[in-house]
Amino acid sequence: PLPGSEKMINTMVGADVEIGDGAPWDPLGFSKLYDRNFDFNNVMVYPHVQWLRESELKHGRVCMLAFVGMIVQSACQIPGLPQEPNWSKTLETMLFESGQVGQLSLIQVAIFTMFAEGRFYPEDSWIGQMKREPGDLGFDPLKWSKRPGFDLKKSQLSELKNGRLAMIGVASIFANHAIPGSVPFLTGFYATKPEKTATSASSTFCGKTGAPAVQSASKTERRYTTQVILPALQWIKTGLKLGELQATELRAKNLAGVDVLVGKDGSGKLFCVANLCPHIGTPMSEGADVIGDVIVCPLHGSSFKVTTGELIDWCPTPFIIGPLTGFVVERKNLAVFEVRSSFFGGDIEVLVDTNAKKAYEADYWKGLLDAQGKDDGTFY
Repeated sequence: PLPGSEKMINTMVGADVEIGDGAPWDPLGFSKLYDRNFDFNNVMVYPHVQWLRESELKHGRVCMLAFVGMIVQSACQIPGLPQEPNWSKTLETMLFESGQVGQLSLIQVAIFTMFAEGRFYPEDSWIGQMKREPGDLGFDPLKWSKRPGFDLKKSQLSELKNGRLAMIGVASIFANHAIPGSVPFLTGFYATKPEKTATSASSTFCGKTGAPAVQSASKTERRYTTQVILPALQWIKTGLKLGELQATELRAKNLAGVDVLVGKDGSGKLFCVANLCPHIGTPMSEGADVIGDVIVCPLHGSSFKVTTGELIDWCPTPFIIGPLTGFVVERKNLAVFEVRSSFFGGDIEVLVDTNAKKAYEADYWKGLLDAQGKDDGTFY
């Protein structure tokens, strides 16, 4: 591999069209990360701009198809197939309501995608040594590129700009789905499937009618509690022996639904903390480092005291990306659990709240049931 990511972006179509001053538009410096990391340790942690352009084109093409499909789906459907104008439910409808026609069509799409991805896999684009131009799959069945006066650069720029616009459009549709009315121009296209109304049975002998259909009970009704769950602390064995752990070694365990990480600090002292980093839930067991009495998250480098859980540093790495991801998440300390080893046998035990999972689910189901009716599972 050789450096050259920043140099290549200056030769790419559409790198400067957003600002028009001739310089590539890259405010966060993603095109420079490859070269900077190359100079630092010769290990390609960050992608070359060739890989970034391949990803941009692929996402743009998918979103152009997706945007058209979402809008058309809300306006019209194929006769004879299940009518589902709500694009967020079409996959479920195809799998479970359309029979073999829908299922086989999805299989065809999956097989075609598999062959296309395998045939045109962007090998070595991560290090800038792909043998073809980014996005060039050689697909031109109508021979547009062979026609006289065809401007390849203009067509490439047109596809790139339409793809960028489509990505924004699809994101807008998702936003409008989550918050109806948040995108005014798309509100009219957002359709929902009409609710099926229960009808009474047809007339029977002597003009009598059958009993009205009985409404089935909600799946969530009375199955989950919404009451306040109090803690129930209990010492639970981890299945580990004190002598099994070496200094700075970590072992992940799930105790009564609680993910914990048991380990020893640099001096060999036993500790127990939450296995999930409070930033975005990264498992600490997947490569965390223990330095003295500090544990460091393997993903963004957040560090915490293993004795108190106190936050020391929040998302310092990787450069730019780490601090950006840390900015959008509230800073939190790492949860710490009491841990002990038995006098006879050295069994490691952790004090956990055995009702923690129930308490978490109670808050969840209360919000869900409040949106449907009363929080006790009944309806108004």
